[in-house]
Amino acid sequence: MKKMKELTLLLSIMLIVSMFSSVAADAAAPQGISHSNMMPVDKIANHGSTMVELPDGTLFSVWFNGNGERDGNLTKLIGSRSKDGGTTWTEPFVVYDTWDFPDNNPVLFVDSQQRLWLFYGVIYNGQWVSTQTKFMYADMGNYEYAARNGGNAKWHYPQPLYTNVGEGMFGEGKYVNGQWTYGIKGAEIKFVNPNSVTAATYLDPSQYVPVTTRFGGATRYITDSFVVQMRNKYEAYVAYLKSAKPYDDVYAGRTDEIITMLTTGVSVKEPSIMKNSIERSSGADNDVNTWGPIYRRLGWQTKNKPIEVTLADGVTKRLILPLYSDSLANSVCAYTDDHGITWKFSDPIVGSGTIQGSLIQKQDGTIRGYFRSGKLDGRNGRMAWHTTYSESADYGATWSVPKVDPYLKNDGGFELSKLPNGDWLLASNQETSRSAVKPKQDGNRNSFSLLLSSDEGLTWKPIMVKDGMNNGESYEYPSVVVDRAGNALMNYTYKMPASGGEDRTIGFSRIASSEIGMLFDSVLTATYGAGSSLSMDSVTMLPSMELKVGDTSQLTYNLTVGGQSSYASVDTLTLTSDMPAVAVTNPATGIVQAMAPGTAMITAVSNRYGTICKFIVKVTQ
Repeated sequence: MKKMKELTLLLSIMLIVSMFSSVAADAAAPQGISHSNMMPVDKIANHGSTMVELPDGTLFSVWFNGNGERDGNLTKLIGSRSKDGGTTWTEPFVVYDTWDFPDNNPVLFVDSQQRLWLFYGVIYNGQWVSTQTKFMYADMGNYEYAARNGGNAKWHYPQPLYTNVGEGMFGEGKYVNGQWTYGIKGAEIKFVNPNSVTAATYLDPSQYVPVTTRFGGATRYITDSFVVQMRNKYEAYVAYLKSAKPYDDVYAGRTDEIITMLTTGVSVKEPSIMKNSIERSSGADNDVNTWGPIYRRLGWQTKNKPIEVTLADGVTKRLILPLYSDSLANSVCAYTDDHGITWKFSDPIVGSGTIQGSLIQKQDGTIRGYFRSGKLDGRNGRMAWHTTYSESADYGATWSVPKVDPYLKNDGGFELSKLPNGDWLLASNQETSRSAVKPKQDGNRNSFSLLLSSDEGLTWKPIMVKDGMNNGESYEYPSVVVDRAGNALMNYTYKMPASGGEDRTIGFSRIASSEIGMLFDSVLTATYGAGSSLSMDSVTMLPSMELKVGDTSQLTYNLTVGGQSSYASVDTLTLTSDMPAVAVTNPATGIVQAMAPGTAMITAVSNRYGTICKFIVKVTQ
C-alpha cells in the first residue's frame, strides 16, 4: 500500500511537471501571424486599402467602398482606426466622398513634419483615362485618435495634383537662326512639320518621334520630351530584352512573345503597346482635340505610398509619389521639395506595362522602384507576371531603363516597406502555380505572401500569410507598413465565396517584430513512406518524389521554428496541388495519390507561421 501511494504521488508530480512544461513550451512558442478584419463583410466593392501608423501609435486605414471601381458613382473613401495594433478596429466612417463620382486608390503617408497626407483619384467619366489625382492633408492636432474621437481627420480641402508631364502645348517649332524654336503658347503638343526638316534644317532623329494621327492620316515629328524619352526608353528596353531573355524562365521563346506584344502587337484587338502609348501620349488618337496632351494630364493614378528622402544638401526633404497610367501603360514620379506647394514630374518609366510602382531607398541613396507588369488600358492577362525594377540616382527625377526581376512575380498590386535593420519586406501574391504548367500566366490571387530581402533585392525569402487555394478565398492588393516598433502590418482586399456571389472585407495581418526573423528562418520539410527523404529535381530545383499511376504515399511533415523541431500534423497545414489531375494530396491525411502521368507541385504551408514547403511529384505509368 505504501509503495502504491508513493507511485501515485510520483505520477502526480510527473503530471504536474508535465503540465507546467507544456504551459511553458506553449508560452515560449512564437505567436506567428495574427489576423483580423477591418469591417463586417458585405457584397459591394471594398478595395485598394492603405494604412499608416500615426504619431500617437494608433493605426489608420482607408480604402474605397461602393458600387464599383472606375464606374461606381456611389464609390467613396472610408476608413477605420485601431488602438490595439490591429486586433480590433472602429466602425468604418466616411473619409471623403466626391458626390456622384467614384473615388479610389487612396494612399496614406505621415511625413517627417508629422503631416498626414491622403492621395487618391477621382474618375470623371467611368474610365481610368479620366482619373484626376488629388490630395488632402491634416497637420498635427487635427488627426490624432483622441483629437478626432476615433473618427475622420480634419482635412484641408482637396487639391488637384496637376500632372503636366513633358512640355505640354507649345505647338509647331520653327527653324530660326540655326535652331528649332517654339512659342510660349500653342493649342497642340510640341512638334515639327516633317516638310520643314531638310539637310539645311537638320533635326536629330533621336530628338523626335514620327507619329501619324488616326484621323486624316497626317504625320508629325513630335518633339515633346516625354514622348521622345518614352520612345528612346522603349527601344533601349527592347534591346535589353533581346540580349538578356529574362522571360525565358517561363518557357523558351516567352521573351520574344513579350517583345512582339511591345513592338508589333498580337492582333487588331491587342495592338503594339509601344505604338499605342506613344500615339496616346501625343494626342494622335483623340478625335476631340487631336494632338492635345489630355491623356498625359489625366489618367495618372495612385496605388502605393510615397517615400521621403533628404537631398544632397542634407536639409531639404523631398516627397516622391509614384503615379501610373493604365492609358499609357507606364509610370512617372511626382515630387515636391516645398511640402506640396509645387510639384514636378520625372521622366517616363516604361517597360512591360510598368504600372503601380512601389519605391524604396537603398543604402547608397539610390531609389529603386518595383513595377507590376500591366497592359495598355489596364486589361490584364497577356503579360507574364514578372515585376520589373528601375532606379533613380537623382532623387526620383530621372529613371533607368527597367530590368526584369529574376524572382519576384505578382498578379495585381503589391507594396514594399523597410524594417528598422534595413531589410526589405514585400507584400504580394507571389506564390503562383508553376508557369511552365500554366503558360498563359493567369496569375493567382488565392495566396498572399510576405517576402524578405536582406541584400536589397538580390535574393528573397517568402512566407505565406494566407493561402486560399482550397477554400476559394482571395487576397488582393496586399500592402505592408512597418511601425515604429518594427512590427510588420499588412492589409488587403479579402474575398470569400458566399451564396449569391462573394463576401468582401478588408483583411489585416500582423507579425511581431521579435518574430519576423524567426518566421523567415523557419523550415518545413517532408518525408514519405518509411521516412524517406525527397531527392532534388534538377529542373525545378525542388525536392521531388516518383510515383506510378494509382500509387499512394504517406507524407510526414516536420517544422523547425526558432531552432525547435517538431512533427507538424496536417491539421496545422494547408496542403494543395497545382495539378490535381496528375497528383492530389489529401488535406486531412497528408497522403499523396498519383492520378495520371506528368508532374504536380505539392505545397504545404504552416497556417500559424507561414512556412512553405514545395515538392514535385513525378508520375509515370
